[in-house]
Amino acid sequence: MSKVQQKININHLDLDRSYTLEEFEYINDQLKYHTLEINGQPVDLFELDEKGKLIPMPQATHCMEVTVGEIVRQLGNWNLHSRQNGDIKTAQGGFDFYIGDQRTIRAPDVSFTPKTVSRQLTQLQRWTFRGEPFTPLFIIEVADTKSKSKFENLDHRFKYTFFAVGTNVQLGLLIDPKNDRIWIYKRNRNGMVFRRAYAWGNIDCGDILPGFILDVEMIEDAISQTSSETSESEGDLEINCPKCNGSFTEDYLFMKHYEKHHSHKPETVDRMMPT
Repeated sequence: MSKVQQKININHLDLDRSYTLEEFEYINDQLKYHTLEINGQPVDLFELDEKGKLIPMPQATHCMEVTVGEIVRQLGNWNLHSRQNGDIKTAQGGFDFYIGDQRTIRAPDVSFTPKTVSRQLTQLQRWTFRGEPFTPLFIIEVADTKSKSKFENLDHRFKYTFFAVGTNVQLGLLIDPKNDRIWIYKRNRNGMVFRRAYAWGNIDCGDILPGFILDVEMIEDAISQTSSETSESEGDLEINCPKCNGSFTEDYLFMKHYEKHHSHKPETVDRMMPT
């Protein structure tokens, strides 16, 4: 048993003390196998503030996580088809925002890190929080913002953590699918962060994520479990791949084929029919 394991009792965590990065990593790893409740709420993840104190992250409700899943799906499709080849993370993926010369581990609901950053990461950065700090380009938080205090906490999180001086974050979205609210966070020409309310609807991420438009209607469909209807029965479908001689009778099989054998590969091999 390591010294960290000897010092940490996962069932009796002291939230008033400071923890090292090694202890922080160990605690979050243990939460995969232990049930922990704090103030009556189940917790399966901690963040770490600039003083080294643990910040509990309560589990999200069903519809909030469905929203996150749909956003990740859309972002993943854009990342694949536009060949950005960046890294997409959900709330299990933390970043060291390094505020005020102190390590500050935060885990936004959704984030995108471009390949120009991810391909330069060392093994220490990839597998621990003990390497040099790095931050994403794009961040989304999904939450119920009806409570004024909760909105103010989230607003502070965006302005003074995600968009702190020295971070790489250029675009942030705060999305409230329960109350149909959206706020956009960006930097102005002087590098200062600003927030503006956005009408409930599709969001064009502009030059920061070229070509990516977050489809809000698809989020609503995912939450409501609305299914799309087709005019053809599945047995009548015949989809011919435009890149090779493949033929498919199901939309899903065609999309899986196209993504695996064409979107991921250079044009020089696209004409080859996969085995």
